[in-house]
Amino acid sequence: MRCISKNAQEKLDSKIDPTTLEGVTILRPLKGIESEMTKCLESSFLQNYPTDKLEIIFCVQSKNDPCIPIVENLISKYPYVDSKLLIDENQNNLDYFGPNPKVNNLHKGYKSGKFDIMWIMDSNVYADRNTLQRSIYSLQNNLNNGSNVLPFHNKKVKTITHIPIVKCQSKHMINWGARLDEMFMSTSHAKFYVALNTIQPAPCINGKSNIFRRSDLDYSVAKLNNIVVNKGEGLSHFAKYIGEDNMIGIALWDGVDGCSGMSCDIVIQPIEGQNKVRDYMDRRVRWLRVRKYMVMAATLIEPTTESLVSGLIGSIAINAILMNGELKPLWVYFFFHMMIWYLIDWIQYHRLQSFNNSSKDHKKFFMLWLLREILALPVWIIAMCGSGIEWRGQPFIILPDLSAEAVVSE
Repeated sequence: MRCISKNAQEKLDSKIDPTTLEGVTILRPLKGIESEMTKCLESSFLQNYPTDKLEIIFCVQSKNDPCIPIVENLISKYPYVDSKLLIDENQNNLDYFGPNPKVNNLHKGYKSGKFDIMWIMDSNVYADRNTLQRSIYSLQNNLNNGSNVLPFHNKKVKTITHIPIVKCQSKHMINWGARLDEMFMSTSHAKFYVALNTIQPAPCINGKSNIFRRSDLDYSVAKLNNIVVNKGEGLSHFAKYIGEDNMIGIALWDGVDGCSGMSCDIVIQPIEGQNKVRDYMDRRVRWLRVRKYMVMAATLIEPTTESLVSGLIGSIAINAILMNGELKPLWVYFFFHMMIWYLIDWIQYHRLQSFNNSSKDHKKFFMLWLLREILALPVWIIAMCGSGIEWRGQPFIILPDLSAEAVVSE
């Protein structure tokens, strides 16, 4: 995967002149305590970036949130970094612009940030110390993985996105559900995330870690909705969506003719490892149902991008073309297809999980890989057969304009 190639990173680093980099405000939305939260948040302070061009804003809604002491300790540990903790002023009436709690929480930081470029980064991920400088250089120079954007469209890079992967860790036994999360993010998801952000047929943004200009988003919201948007008010428009990341990508795509780029970087989400297989399936079903409404055509054909269905279709097609309809050698093509698919996933997984010693168990890897592939179609069928979405314990329905509405039980 060239997006995490060490050589590509070093080549990109060698071109960067820190004096030409623009100022950046890092926004980190917080609620509760996540796995390895100190390490995740501290990675923002450790970025190899000019301190006079860096601002970090931590956003919390409740003044009693247990994560606050962690943030305060980090702020005192790095006094030379411009950082602050913002808490909703009115504790009796917390900021609310729609059902999306992340957007509600981020609004105050997005509006008050002193720099135009915003790096929105979830509280449960951390990044390499050179990620920010590579990202801003790529944003300023219209680059995707160190290269110029493909020429078949005239769009400019207006968003820098990073590949999110999961790292399982626990002092106790790690459940198979957690391993499936790790497997999915480092194989199927990463593979197509890179492909779609290289080919650029449409926006493909995951909300874990993204960089864009506030002025671009505000302008896009104003233009596409034919409304007046004051400085720093654009983000609140996306509080009505569950998938705010996808809708922000669409807004920048249509509003400022912008596409996304990558910076040869990943961000890592540590998880404790107690998720069960059912937890993994429920999470996949939930986000498939969200995507069903937002990008229906792509979601409906998704099974054809998985190994078993695509292998079966391809094997039947090759057999019909080359063997005059004789079914005897069908299994030969299918086996060859699955072997190649497995090899690609194995190489990619071990490149992305090079820091993870547990990934060296080849037998366990094969068993987990096979289980993930087998579950892909049943998960998709379950998602397509239902319409209810439960998000953070609250049921929702998706309205025709793609916004979400909470279902209140009587």
